[in-house]
Amino acid sequence: MSNAQTVPATGTHTTDALPAENYKMVDALGHQLRVYDEGPADAPTLVMFHGAPHNSLEFRFNVPALVKAGYRVVIPEHLGAGGSDRPEDAELYSGYHDYERALAVVDALGIDTFYAEGGDRGSLPLWMLAALNPERVLGLISENVSHLNGFFIDPALDQRKRSWYMSYFQFEAAEEALRANDWALAREFFDWHPDMEHIIADWERPNGLKASWLNWYHATVNPDHAPKAEPLPDVTVPVLQLYSMNDPYIGPEQLITGREFIKGPFTLKRIGGAGHFIARNAPDVFNREVVKWLGDRESERRGN
Repeated sequence: MSNAQTVPATGTHTTDALPAENYKMVDALGHQLRVYDEGPADAPTLVMFHGAPHNSLEFRFNVPALVKAGYRVVIPEHLGAGGSDRPEDAELYSGYHDYERALAVVDALGIDTFYAEGGDRGSLPLWMLAALNPERVLGLISENVSHLNGFFIDPALDQRKRSWYMSYFQFEAAEEALRANDWALAREFFDWHPDMEHIIADWERPNGLKASWLNWYHATVNPDHAPKAEPLPDVTVPVLQLYSMNDPYIGPEQLITGREFIKGPFTLKRIGGAGHFIARNAPDVFNREVVKWLGDRESERRGN
């Protein structure tokens, strides 16, 4: 099943936080991750993986609608982000380690089966969970990034150009340049991002910039020491692919190459003007499309 549709990005919100009482610390392979957990324990669970640089606040405009619709929402903050541990060892921040810790979190919370959502840094644990644990993942919702084989194994020339910054961030000088003049270069690089003050607050903590952002590139895409990306199995669970047509970093070609490795029911929604973080920048559209898609999947599971 394939359904492609373009919808406009709309919505303004003022909420600036998530309720503190819904956060907990969870041990994930020896590291403490801060995890947001809201909704009935026996409700269908949606595990959401935020991007980088950011933390659980990326989804603060989505959680209320999802919980109201009857879902339990779990948001693990990646190693180095938000209130999670920030160890020095850069190798701990690889995408594969993010996947391993994500699996450890759902196990620690006693969650057997779940839906998964994510984008940017969160795309790696998202697609790995679905490809490697199809018996546990009920469905996958991806922001912009398609199956990882289409992005990492043989990316198109356009995608290589869009990902230039991944090479720049390998240099030690990048950290100093980003910090200079009250984060002037970082602010220019993210001039589209509405949450820069939240992000800079993360960066200004001890080891904050490396832990919440730069270490991921060192561990995942550094040609000198990052492990070679191995092809993932096909994804057979239902997929809702959201794609923003003005994402400056993720090109449309990887939607085509990644589609070859998606064998289950597939729905594509093109969202105009939502940029790189769709859930954050177009929450009304995101909430509507995701709640409807989840509802359809739940009806199918119940045989309605």
